[in-house]
Amino acid sequence: MKKVAGISLILTLLVATTFGQSVSRQNITRPRDSFSKESDKRFRKILGDQYDERTQRSRSDNEEAYDEERRRRRKRKQQSAEYDGTGPDYARPNKLIEMSIRFAPSLNLNTAEGQGSYAGFLDNGIGARMSVGPSLDYFFFKDRYAFSSGLWYTIKRSGFQMPGSFGESRFTPGAPYKESLYNLQYLQVPVSVKMFANNIAPSIRLYVQTGGLLSLKVAERALQTERNGLYQAESGGDRRQYGFGDVELLLGTGVQYKINDTNAFNLGVSYQRGLFDVARGSQLTSKNRVVSLDLGFKF
Repeated sequence: MKKVAGISLILTLLVATTFGQSVSRQNITRPRDSFSKESDKRFRKILGDQYDERTQRSRSDNEEAYDEERRRRRKRKQQSAEYDGTGPDYARPNKLIEMSIRFAPSLNLNTAEGQGSYAGFLDNGIGARMSVGPSLDYFFFKDRYAFSSGLWYTIKRSGFQMPGSFGESRFTPGAPYKESLYNLQYLQVPVSVKMFANNIAPSIRLYVQTGGLLSLKVAERALQTERNGLYQAESGGDRRQYGFGDVELLLGTGVQYKINDTNAFNLGVSYQRGLFDVARGSQLTSKNRVVSLDLGFKF
């Protein structure tokens, strides 16, 4: 009896195992679509037309979420392509040559050193003048080094204080000092290099400019002619008092604020130091010094 009971127990376990495997195989091999179809039938039977509306709304929401995720991935991919954490963080110029308009109010000072009949000459303080004109930047290396040039119309102030006896036929001791003021009009061509740094703030980029200026004088005009000692001493000013041009050292720095892919504002300061003597008198030496506030709009 014990043997029969053991055999029957073994047979029962085998049958149960075989039945369980067959059920699991059916569950595994049964397609998911059959479950979804049966679920759809049941939900549609319960909810009616509302089920179709909810299904369409759910599909629409899923599609919108999928499109939004694709847009986010595309944006992240573009940002990583533009800046990978190792390169520059500024937007690269979209043109090889960038043009801008420069407007520069400036403070002018000239030196004075006289000998002989010009002994005792001094400079006549500081005056405000202006400069305006187009500029261009040609990028030639790694989008941060540019050859910078242009054509600027610049008015400079030049003045002297001189002994009261200057220009007189005889020396008068104790005569009060005389003054002279001139406006000198130049066309300037900058020959310089601009070096741009990375962004110091969002869309704000620092630059440094160094080089020179070729200045051609196109006119000179005496101011306050009735009290201008240099003008009166030269027979009413028929004789020119200044040379035809100058060569100047140019140093500058500033920031560029980018508005969009094309336009930007420039704000900076520059210093021009004249290298040549601009006075025509052989015994008088005068050189120009200019400090400018550079305002520009790039387009």
